[in-house]
Amino acid sequence: MAKQAFYDLKINSIKRETAGSSRIKFSLPDSHKPGQYISVRFTMKKEVLTRTYSISSEPNKNFIEIGVKHIESGMFSEFLKTKKVEDVVQISNPDGSFVVNSENANRLLLIAAGSGITPIMSILKSTLRKNNKSRITLLYSNKTYADMMYKTEIQDLKDKYLDRLLVFNFFSREIQSTEFLNGRITQDKIAYLRDGNLIDLEDLDQCFICGPIDMTKSLQSYLKDKGVAERKITTELFFVATEKSIGDITQNLEKGESKIELLIDGSKKSFLMSKNDDFIDKAYQNGINVPHSCKNGMCATCRCKVSSGEAKMRKNYSLEEWEIKKGFVFLISLHPGV
Repeated sequence: MAKQAFYDLKINSIKRETAGSSRIKFSLPDSHKPGQYISVRFTMKKEVLTRTYSISSEPNKNFIEIGVKHIESGMFSEFLKTKKVEDVVQISNPDGSFVVNSENANRLLLIAAGSGITPIMSILKSTLRKNNKSRITLLYSNKTYADMMYKTEIQDLKDKYLDRLLVFNFFSREIQSTEFLNGRITQDKIAYLRDGNLIDLEDLDQCFICGPIDMTKSLQSYLKDKGVAERKITTELFFVATEKSIGDITQNLEKGESKIELLIDGSKKSFLMSKNDDFIDKAYQNGINVPHSCKNGMCATCRCKVSSGEAKMRKNYSLEEWEIKKGFVFLISLHPGV
């Protein structure tokens, strides 16, 4: 496992995108893969915090841009209010596996809800520009038109790539003249597009889904049932249920301690923890700063591999089954298995 390195970057610009979101550019020669994210480290109320944000810009030589949804009383939202152009913020290297897995991925289905459009924008712009054989369908869900992030940019892309980009905008709280476009993106809506030959699931090279867990899991299940190979479905979650309602947290774990050995950048660290301990907190108490961002088992920043012994996860929202079988786990929700 590698350490999470942070760099001081100047804010290039801060622009309001919608009433509830902003676009932030940092002065950085950008070498990310479209669909990846960065972590932002900042201090609020004397507490050092880390938050993960997807990159909305395509790779370029001058800057990197993220889209930020404002959350009422959210720590980063409050921090952002204190920032202005030229201020310095700590940013990590780009990371993440929400990326196109082949240069020959010509047929893409992109599905996003709300701020889930952020990594999708990077994939969309980059693929259309670089691959003139690409044919992309974008399904984008919001509460209203006013809530849509990147609406002007998406329209510009539609106009520029008339023969290669098909876009459907769905609104859950605004009535449109076409009934099909009212409401959230569901299995029935995908079926409607499939039956009307507007999307060809058999011809898909890759499908990306980014949004809330219920939508993501439902659409992922539907696509698998219709024959889309699991390796072709790439998902990312932007928000999950609150801690109290998550059903897969293990309660009342057995007592007893286990010795943990952690290899980070070739340096071996060890400490003792019980099944009821929080792994990240326990590691920190022993002087070990474990890379992490979301604390929800979503962003995969703390992904590592168990080399010996047994470990289990209290929750997991983004590891695929094949990764789990190979021994990958999230440290943020880890507890000893024995």
